[in-house]
Amino acid sequence: MLKRLAILLWAVALLGSAAAQSQLKRYDTDFLLSRKNFVMTIPIEIERGQIYLPVKMQGRQYRFKLDTGASQGVIYDDVNVKGLKELGFIKSEDAVGQSHQVTTVELPPLMLDSLTISGFKVQRMHRLVVREDEDGIIGFALFHRGIAARIDTRDSVMTMTDRRNYFRQAKGEALKYRLKWHVPYVNVSPFEGATEEVLFDSGSPLLYAVNSKSFAQMQATVASVASQIEGTTYGSHAIGHFGSEQSHLITLLSLDSLKWGGFKLEEVHCNTVQGGSHIGAPLLRYGAMIIDPFRRQLVFQPYDGLTSCVVANRRADVIIVEKAGKAMIGLVKEQGKAWEAGFRHDYIIEKVDGEPITFDQFNSYRWVKDQEYEFTLRLPIGILTTIRSIWPLQYNQK
Repeated sequence: MLKRLAILLWAVALLGSAAAQSQLKRYDTDFLLSRKNFVMTIPIEIERGQIYLPVKMQGRQYRFKLDTGASQGVIYDDVNVKGLKELGFIKSEDAVGQSHQVTTVELPPLMLDSLTISGFKVQRMHRLVVREDEDGIIGFALFHRGIAARIDTRDSVMTMTDRRNYFRQAKGEALKYRLKWHVPYVNVSPFEGATEEVLFDSGSPLLYAVNSKSFAQMQATVASVASQIEGTTYGSHAIGHFGSEQSHLITLLSLDSLKWGGFKLEEVHCNTVQGGSHIGAPLLRYGAMIIDPFRRQLVFQPYDGLTSCVVANRRADVIIVEKAGKAMIGLVKEQGKAWEAGFRHDYIIEKVDGEPITFDQFNSYRWVKDQEYEFTLRLPIGILTTIRSIWPLQYNQK
């Protein structure tokens, strides 16, 4: 049974392909900057908790998500960009372990405000989750190839510089990072007496997720873990670039605190995943982050100089993942509204009000508040059943 779980708007964890993009080492991944010895502050956009950079190529405006969990980046195959230079194929594996052969391309010169970046390489990929306002991803290579930055989501700005000592005296909670697959990993403390190496992944909408195997090791050695387990359930939670994770046993946690150096995030609801442990974009609600590649460190600067904050984040009532192009119930909270309506893990939503529906269509469906719909569901054994219900979370509602 799940305990003390509150209802939240639907969320999908779309995870990047950090490990996979290590394959880009076969290519020259350096790029050129049009300026030297510069400091510049550019506007950023925050939407759905994610960070977006305004990018201009060939006189046209694009919108790229800033994803420190990806090494180079992505341009989606439905985005029309002229002048892409193909560099060849690589085998790319995403964060939930699925792999595909993808094309690596060099983008035409791109502009971030007054800075032009030439020779930036990315992967050409199909998008699983339709976001008409997202054209691609810029990954951690932007930083570890020579740009330091301070990301401030409260003021919606990012300061960038190539000066080695610009952030040298910056105050905050500094953690040394280690590059694995060309992305930054730091040590945090999710339980008293335990540390874990996690990816700082600004592309993830999850505040914290812990790898199942890593959690099992901490559970076996750290006494305080047992009291912070809320329950277990079976399902799938995350979507990578190439598909959803396989169904597995998920442990639901309510952490007393999650420590980034001396800063404590208290009352953190999270769960185990099959992919890697990571801290995501929601961390930046509580402070700015300095990425200093010259000292290989991430400096978290809590807003208002705080040493702790209460998160008390809610847990989703239901999570939708993709399976063979359809929307599948990946995870459903026992005794929640979706459970009471009859939705169960692994049920595939074939139709809404008699009309066939794909994952993309379901993802962007506009639900009318308190209106009942007829859902045609395919059970794991193959038979169809129908449920009349409001959509329990009525997400994407304007």
